[in-house]
Amino acid sequence: MNYSNQVKWSFVAAITVSVCWLAGDIFVAGFDPDPADYPLFSQTYADQADIELATLMLEGSTPRLMFGALIGALTAPLLLPATWLVYQFFKDKEKKYAVFVYWVLLTGAVLSPLGHAVFFYVGEIYKAVYHTDPVSHPYLLETGKSFMKMLNIAWGSAIGVLAIGWISFAVCIVLNKTLLPWWMAFFTPFVLTLLIIPVKDLLPLPYSGWVGGAVFNIAYLIFFSSLLIFFRKKLINTI
Repeated sequence: MNYSNQVKWSFVAAITVSVCWLAGDIFVAGFDPDPADYPLFSQTYADQADIELATLMLEGSTPRLMFGALIGALTAPLLLPATWLVYQFFKDKEKKYAVFVYWVLLTGAVLSPLGHAVFFYVGEIYKAVYHTDPVSHPYLLETGKSFMKMLNIAWGSAIGVLAIGWISFAVCIVLNKTLLPWWMAFFTPFVLTLLIIPVKDLLPLPYSGWVGGAVFNIAYLIFFSSLLIFFRKKLINTI
């Protein structure tokens, strides 16, 4: 496969995985509940669970949460060509900063599927607490704490590594180390996420929940769409 086709199919992979993960986030975590509506967690068990996460997915059916977790996890391999595509925009791919950004983003991509999928288990365990007899709650709450620990480690690690990678890439753009103009730094996923977050509070339900749950992958979709529309030919013409 020649370079032009590699770039083309990498764009297909990047847009596809962005859409799939955006959908996955909406299905698995695209809710905006009021914790006060669930006094079992906001009052009774307020000191035994993360109230926000314990109530986040109570409205989601098991098939919905499962679909959201799986569509992200099963399309995760598409993150690899998407990351390779980002690497192609460096002017000198042999430089240490370019290799650093590439491998950090690649590491973040590898860590992401578990961090995404574990939301399903957190949602299901707290739904079990909400819908079962109180006699079983102590065990379920302890299990919920374990699932939350798993979520914090897996999701936190992935987001932390990706933040380092995307911030570094944004800095490289500003320092003219890439083929992209300086203003594209504002369209990198981490920076764009910070700009999109306030939009959530301006939207009515259910859209506030959709944006809140999928904010990072909305940023991914905007970023890769911008590269496709404005800079694909520029990338090809440099070869």
